[in-house]
Amino acid sequence: MTPSKRRKTSAVLEPASGNATQGVRTRRSASARGDLPDAPDADLDAEPEELMCPITRTMFRDPVMVVDSGHTYERSAILSHFERNGAKDPLTRRALSSTKVMTIWAMRNVVQAWLDKHPGVTPDGWDSRELLEPSKDDGTRTFDDEGDVGVLRTWRAMCPELQERWPEAARPDCWEGVWMENGRAVKLELEGFGLTGAVPAEVGRLSALRVLSLADNQLMSLPAEIGLLASLTYLDLGENQLTSVPAEVWQLTSLTWLDLSENQLTSVPAEIGQLTSLEWLGLGGNQLTSVPAEIWHLTTLMRLDLSDNQLMSLPAEIGQLTSLTLLRLGGNRLTSVPPEIGQLTALTVLSLGGNQLTSVPAEIGQLTSLEELGLGANQLTSMPAELGQLTSLRGLHLYYNQLTSVPAEIWQLTLLRELNLKGNELTSLPTEIGQLTSLERLYVYGNRLTSVPAEIGQLTSLTRLDLSGNQLTSVPAEIGQLTSLELLYLGGNELTSVSAGIGQLTSLRRLHLHCNQLTILPAAIRELRDAGCPMDLDAGVTFDE
Repeated sequence: MTPSKRRKTSAVLEPASGNATQGVRTRRSASARGDLPDAPDADLDAEPEELMCPITRTMFRDPVMVVDSGHTYERSAILSHFERNGAKDPLTRRALSSTKVMTIWAMRNVVQAWLDKHPGVTPDGWDSRELLEPSKDDGTRTFDDEGDVGVLRTWRAMCPELQERWPEAARPDCWEGVWMENGRAVKLELEGFGLTGAVPAEVGRLSALRVLSLADNQLMSLPAEIGLLASLTYLDLGENQLTSVPAEVWQLTSLTWLDLSENQLTSVPAEIGQLTSLEWLGLGGNQLTSVPAEIWHLTTLMRLDLSDNQLMSLPAEIGQLTSLTLLRLGGNRLTSVPPEIGQLTALTVLSLGGNQLTSVPAEIGQLTSLEELGLGANQLTSMPAELGQLTSLRGLHLYYNQLTSVPAEIWQLTLLRELNLKGNELTSLPTEIGQLTSLERLYVYGNRLTSVPAEIGQLTSLTRLDLSGNQLTSVPAEIGQLTSLELLYLGGNELTSVSAGIGQLTSLRRLHLHCNQLTILPAAIRELRDAGCPMDLDAGVTFDE
């Protein structure tokens, strides 16, 4: 006799009044509904909780175990969950390293035993009493059909930081930092997302990706599969905690931009020489004591940052990088610079500050395209006269050296906008300083100046002038001609008076006169203060009436 199909009820005999009347009851246990059972046999046909799928809340028909978590689910339910939510366990919400599932034959046997014991019952949600034939779908291809969308959802499921930024209900092409074209991810800009976990190996399937920025996170490693991103032209991994990068990165021969700065790298392999399309290479802020000779063969490089490492020397081969427009070498342990640096005639920015240089080669004068030259915080006692040939210079930084003078040729650099000479041993400034009529910022703090030439009044473009920390007993009245001046620092000198002309500097936003020997100031300076210019004065200083 074929068993009847029943959704939630089964026929039972009620012993009430001794009459054989037929009644109905649900197979769910009364306690599960929150009610008290009516009779001792109330749960006889109830489906056991341990045979129920946590997702569907129906009895297992094709039970599988998620290999990575050990939890058991109905196959169709868990695979649908993975498709919607990515690789995370629905019970623990923990990210999974794999979505592989396997058939649980023992659970199938238990379910079949229950069916055999209850021949008149069809489990809730089943269309028959037969178990399903185990599917061959083991879950490992779940995301293949979804392409890049599946990869992104996998990453989201593995990463709590992405879950905060990428709403589950939104389409991936609407997620922050994600750009897609025709269903393919072409740009991922995830800098500053606070990423700490692993980057999934599936990222290697984003074969259309051209830009990947993972900068300013806390990543400690990357999967080898990143080397599969053959379309990648821009890779920014700066400001992480990487001690190495996968060897496969050096296979990304389409890269034009690679930033590995601000990590914990102690070496770079020779294979970097394979990246022959590189135009920008950032290796600053690591722990490099040397770089492979192959770097000097990357003749397409336009920008190279090796600053803030532990480099002690540069090879002559640096002169081969003739396409360079920017070279940052500051914050190393360099004691000299090879004369071949003069071959880098395309350079517009050269940073050598914070090293241990005692001299600069005369060949630096060949860098006639230079606009910024940084030589601060070294041990320089002199500068070559050839510096005067750098007629394109806008910024010259010579602070914190041991200079007692600067070559007269410097005053020929009429395009200079910033000249920083603070922290040297200069005793005077020549009258030729008045030729720097483009100068906007002049810093001569912390030298040994006893006077300033009147020609300083010709620098009418100046907005900042710092003469503090010297031995000045006076400043020329011509300083009152600097009508563009916004900040004037004269503190820490030996001034006994200042010119009333300072009161004409109506653009001033700050005037520092503290730590001098001033007792009284011109009334014009008081008027400047009353007009709203903040001043730093010693206690007891008064104004003329």
